[in-house]
Amino acid sequence: MDPEASRRHNPLKEYFDDDLGLQSASDDGEVDEKDCEDDDSAEEYASEPDQPVILRTITAFMKASKEHIPVTQPSHSHTPVDDDSVTEPESEPEVAQVSTKRKSPASKQIMPISKRRKTPCPDDESETEPESDIDLPTVSKFSKQLLPNTTKLLESDSETEPEDEDEIETCPDPNLHPKPGFPLAPGQSSLGPMMLDRAEGIRVPASINTYLREYQREGVGFFWDLYKQGRGGLLGDDMGLGKTIQVISFLSAIMKKHGDERDINRRRDHVSNLQDGLEWRKYRTLPPANKTWPTCLIIAPTSVVPNWEREFQTWGYFEVGSYTGSKNERDDVLTDFKMGRLDVVLTTFDLARRDIAQLDDLAWSAIFVDEAHRVKNPKSMITLAYNQFACLCRFGLTGTTIQNSYMEAWTILDWTNPGRLGTSKQWKGYVVKPLTIGQSTSATEEERTKALAVAITVRDKVLPQFFKRRTKDIIKDQLPTKTDEVVFCPLTPVQVAVYKRILNMTPVQNLVRKDENCDCGSGEKRKDCCHPIEKGGVLKYMSILIKISNHLALILPAPNDSPEQTLRNRELAEVAFPGQTIPKYGTAMLLPQYCGKWVVLDTLLREWRKERTNKVLIFTKSVKLLDMLEFHLNTNSYGFLKLDGSTKQSDRMPMIDRFHQDSDIFIFLISTLAGGTGLNLTGANKVVIFDPNWNPAHDLQAMDRAYRFGQTRDVFVYRLLGAGSIEELIYARQLYKQQQMAIGYEASVQTRYFSGVQGDTSRQGELFGIKNIFKLHEDTLATKMAIEKATIMELDWALAHLSSSKSKKSAKSKADEWVYEADSKSGKEEADLRGLSALLFDDEPPEVTDGNDIHKTLSAIGVKYSHRNDDVLLPSRIEEERSRTALKEAKIKRAAAKKLESERNQSTPQKSKPPEPQWPPRRKHHKAPLSPRLKLASRQMALIELSMINSPADLPVFAQSFARKSSEEQNEILVRLDEHVRGCS
Repeated sequence: MDPEASRRHNPLKEYFDDDLGLQSASDDGEVDEKDCEDDDSAEEYASEPDQPVILRTITAFMKASKEHIPVTQPSHSHTPVDDDSVTEPESEPEVAQVSTKRKSPASKQIMPISKRRKTPCPDDESETEPESDIDLPTVSKFSKQLLPNTTKLLESDSETEPEDEDEIETCPDPNLHPKPGFPLAPGQSSLGPMMLDRAEGIRVPASINTYLREYQREGVGFFWDLYKQGRGGLLGDDMGLGKTIQVISFLSAIMKKHGDERDINRRRDHVSNLQDGLEWRKYRTLPPANKTWPTCLIIAPTSVVPNWEREFQTWGYFEVGSYTGSKNERDDVLTDFKMGRLDVVLTTFDLARRDIAQLDDLAWSAIFVDEAHRVKNPKSMITLAYNQFACLCRFGLTGTTIQNSYMEAWTILDWTNPGRLGTSKQWKGYVVKPLTIGQSTSATEEERTKALAVAITVRDKVLPQFFKRRTKDIIKDQLPTKTDEVVFCPLTPVQVAVYKRILNMTPVQNLVRKDENCDCGSGEKRKDCCHPIEKGGVLKYMSILIKISNHLALILPAPNDSPEQTLRNRELAEVAFPGQTIPKYGTAMLLPQYCGKWVVLDTLLREWRKERTNKVLIFTKSVKLLDMLEFHLNTNSYGFLKLDGSTKQSDRMPMIDRFHQDSDIFIFLISTLAGGTGLNLTGANKVVIFDPNWNPAHDLQAMDRAYRFGQTRDVFVYRLLGAGSIEELIYARQLYKQQQMAIGYEASVQTRYFSGVQGDTSRQGELFGIKNIFKLHEDTLATKMAIEKATIMELDWALAHLSSSKSKKSAKSKADEWVYEADSKSGKEEADLRGLSALLFDDEPPEVTDGNDIHKTLSAIGVKYSHRNDDVLLPSRIEEERSRTALKEAKIKRAAAKKLESERNQSTPQKSKPPEPQWPPRRKHHKAPLSPRLKLASRQMALIELSMINSPADLPVFAQSFARKSSEEQNEILVRLDEHVRGCS
């Protein structure tokens, strides 16, 4: 396909309705702007090694391509393009300045392959010849055996029925030591194998299937459906739902495992037999590794590779090689794989990236990437490297496909299915742009309607082809509750003063005012004239503000600082404490006037320590802050453990065991990035996130250390934010991103809290851009105000547009589809409504406090506001009704427009029909329905007259309460209001 034809081709067009008027970013003439470094550099970097990606030359590429069997997918070359979608910086900031052309086979996908664990071989009679003097297979990298024609996955009722054939066991034979071999739960019985393809004998062994949950069987079926088509996909289950087990079950099926001792050394024995054959004796060649059974490469974080090894040992007899360790050890694993002795090869992200030239065109039947969100940045070295894999049966595992933006989902899905979701510009125009615009409070009714239609299309048509996701809701009956409380901790007066001094620094002001006209009168922008901005200044001063928001000691010279850090911190301290003696680091650590969060944390710990069974996890992303917390806990004689990046892997499990078993250990201090994943800490029932992360996934994963399978107690999470500081902005961005997740995954209709549009420099609102970063909300709580304003606006719409129905039968039968009415002239009316709302309800709303002891205690120490995170992320019933109304009206308008166009195109114009008489006829005593404006005013007055609220100042509380009620409960309130209005008229 020539470049122009490729540009015109857009796979997304088959999913989206033409009436939506969607265009790719490249089609609509939009110029992608590269955002300045303002809010894109916020997330803490965790740099990867600097070794470059080694890309093959064109000659080598062509040679490798000729060696492969053609694949079904068309050749797909891909060049990452700049876009203006805002994403938080990745843990891999390097961008490889290399060609990004993908390596892919020409036309037909091969049978997937398997790997094995490299373990000492038990004594047996089989022998294999040494490889020191042999040539490894070179005739073909891939097996020429094509995927069989297979039938669709059987329904759940018959999935586990045993085969009639003698070779398929109905129950595992205990004499063959089947794995995993767990004891059966009371009332549980052994199951037969899970059949995926009866004709080909593809089934999950009974020994494994017995222990799978139904949703895990569905996950195995998802992998199989994609695999038999020769393509990949993404399993996006929440953490803790057993993604690893689903992968192993799938591999056991395609590798035709028995699940017992018959699988031991299967490949090694097979290779030994092949070496007795003429082909080996004469030509010293062997078939490709995946000729007889499929093979698999699994790429995972370094800390998770041992877990994969343990799970393979637990769930079967797999021949697995670990591509880690020294170069000689890795070479041995590759030799074993090329000889055909391994089912599975395990490796790490960094090794797979560095050694891509050795791995990319091997005979892999399938590739799995655990924590696949690591390939969400199209320019990262990891993504560029992994796009070189010739195998197109690529699968990703991640519970956080959408972390920072919708573009991340495209990058990951494009890796699993190259080209099937179009280019990044096409995805941006069809998905990103309408969804982000529609998420804004300033979105027009048309933009809201388009956003909902796009979200529904993504959920129902696009994602099911490539993506499967289940949340913890499917097992919520097996888990206790989790309460996620966000606490807005007031900054101390000293913190506020220092914060202001930093904001007033000349370099910061140059950043904030960079686009204003220069004072000299030249007409140039300040940044281009007399006030150049400091390179790297945004990240530098943003980092300083984050430190101030947590503890002023973080900007003071510390004993362990390097000479450069000491000089930098001394200069900063002189700005922070002008004309004063700079406080000593050791003394400042314990002074409460330097940290507004100290008193909150102390209060929580004292309350929790009253019950000796409580155990606490405290997470922070700052290593220096972790050390300060350690000093603080020592001073207060709390028993604790500490885990950070310097903790050896071998020391982690003993620490976890001690935390669970030692009653004197009250607290576990953990670095968010070092211990936010891979730890099982269900002994804890309290979690403190001391400082928020730009990426909400990091904080959510930290909470999941305690809230997971095995937890028997309710879990209480407290996130501490510096009120009014940049941390409030970080949390607001977290809310925005979590709403994106809900919209992208589920087409959830969320309350619109913010006007900012991600990636649009002309609509940054209160979320994006430099001015929002370098701002202090000294006397207001911006998040609280945004939430209250949004819920009041929703209530206004409900009071103005929703009808009430006294019929209980009608209300119950239409619980999710209320009767509504809307004035046809909504444009001017809506503007009037907003003005009326501002007129009636501009008083300062009262503070809302919870009734439990912790909230009372926090209120007593000056915490004015907190809320539960899950409450503000609930789908909005009011917005759902508003969206339904808009969708129906838009559909009617489109139909009318088409009808009018059709009539105009007719050769003989038809006479317009007279309007049909109304039936039943309207009686003279019937009054015309109130307009939305008058209905809102009358219902608002009824709220006060019925004492549902005492005054307009109570409206924010009522609005939030109303939003959380069921459809029936909301209808009952509207009925009461309307009856009162009619009685007074």
